[in-house]
Amino acid sequence: MTRHRALTSLWLALAGAAFASCALAMPVRDDTAATLRLTAPAQRIVSLSPGATEMLFAAGAGDRIVATVAGADVPEAAKKIPRIGDANGLVFDRLIALKPDAVVVWKDLTNELVLDSLVNKLKLNVYFVNVRRLEDIPQSVRRLGVLAGSSATAESAAKTLEAQLARLPTRAAAAKSARRPVDVFFMFLDSPLYTVGSRSAMADAIARCGGRNLYDDIDFPMPIVEFKDLKKRNPELILMSAPPITAREWRERWAAFTDVKAVANRQLLGYPDQRLVRMGPSALDAVPELCKLIEGARR
Repeated sequence: MTRHRALTSLWLALAGAAFASCALAMPVRDDTAATLRLTAPAQRIVSLSPGATEMLFAAGAGDRIVATVAGADVPEAAKKIPRIGDANGLVFDRLIALKPDAVVVWKDLTNELVLDSLVNKLKLNVYFVNVRRLEDIPQSVRRLGVLAGSSATAESAAKTLEAQLARLPTRAAAAKSARRPVDVFFMFLDSPLYTVGSRSAMADAIARCGGRNLYDDIDFPMPIVEFKDLKKRNPELILMSAPPITAREWRERWAAFTDVKAVANRQLLGYPDQRLVRMGPSALDAVPELCKLIEGARR
């Protein structure tokens, strides 16, 4: 009997240890459905995207971000986080010294050499954010909450975002409208010409507002396009993602091309609002103003 009790106690101890081991191996799925196995929720997070940084704060994980990149300035508290470069060039020595539990990366917007270094050379826990439509944002916030162990806060934020989304125009309604969509060229940079492809929350917002993103046929978030091709596509509205002084310079360069509809009709508009460009939760707040600009181009 004594031996039986001893064996039972040993079995229970081994089972308890096995259960604890399983509990510690915490599977976390990112936006690409890839699985990270952590021993506990991430306490030290490096965020390599302004949009991902904003989403981490929304998910209740802002205090776990030990470093981020240039341009991550929303919310206000994000400005106090140390910078280690940007998505195209990192100070890897500083990144390694931080010993992050997870590195949050915006896959579509990060240099492939940087990705290769993070995943294959440094063997870090890389968590991919992947937002292609505005409706992806709430789910992305939820998943970041799982990563950081702040699911209750993340769930509350996601529900608020979903309620906000429900008040915005939908792509389906815009597609069914009898009104012809406005051809929109969204301009990030003039040399080379960077614009918006189909894999972008900006393209989604343009469609919701009754516009047609001029380069929706390119399956990439921010492609470079040729000026010659742009002229052929002949946009009715050009939105220039730049501060006022830069937008004025770009407008002056466009002035000679009066055969372009947007130029002829004076529909070259500065668009300094970075919320949609950043693709964090505040992107939803920027949609109504974008819709006004697109509607104004119809007149």
